[in-house]
Amino acid sequence: MPHSRGAVLVTGAARRLGRMIALAAARDGWDVAIHVHNPGVDAEQTGDAIRAMGRQAVVVVADLGDADDVRALVGNAAQAMGRAITGLVNCASHFAWDDSKTLNADRFATHMAVNSLAPMLLAAELMRLLPDDAEASVVNILDFKLSNPDRDFLSYTLSKYALAGATEVLARDFAPRGRVNAVAPGYILPAPDQPVATFETLSARTPMGRRAAAEDVAAAAAFLLGNASVTGQKLTVDCGLHMMSRDHDVGRED
Repeated sequence: MPHSRGAVLVTGAARRLGRMIALAAARDGWDVAIHVHNPGVDAEQTGDAIRAMGRQAVVVVADLGDADDVRALVGNAAQAMGRAITGLVNCASHFAWDDSKTLNADRFATHMAVNSLAPMLLAAELMRLLPDDAEASVVNILDFKLSNPDRDFLSYTLSKYALAGATEVLARDFAPRGRVNAVAPGYILPAPDQPVATFETLSARTPMGRRAAAEDVAAAAAFLLGNASVTGQKLTVDCGLHMMSRDHDVGRED
């Protein structure tokens, strides 16, 4: 097996962007702990694809809305992997629509627990368990809309603002033994049940006239994960979409 960069835990790694990030990390030399909420075929297929690259892959299960599950996740991943976890990509997120008129405490709390608190607890546990001779790397997945917010998905957006702030705070806190960075993707994949034609039309409304590729977002995450000289940074991968003002989320436009 080729030399490994280390072992990375990727949350939400069985499907969609999380899967692409897990595969990109494996191509870059990382062994991967694939986090899922519920085990299934998608996770096993992702693991098989990683193993086909000559890298190690394990599947770990946790409910990111449960703080006890979250606190145990890094240790469980290390036990399953048989080695310390030195990388973390916080990709999994809760994404449900609300706005200022429909905001309620339960929905807000769920977004904050999964999208903000869980990534911070995982990062803190990663550092607590880090071997003395190792260096850690954390990559948080944000959202392009933080640079130019609209009125939709209010709780989701606020939870990502919290995670963006945590990226900078934890980068200062973890140095010199850990780096913390973030990637802010554009509108890269169709929403569940969204017609592909609608997605292609809406996603092409960027300054560059095309949508950002999910593969480019995954490559950006792998770059930040492995670059030992970058910390406290956010890389927006969206073909310039964050420069365009709008009243509504791009996925809700006509």
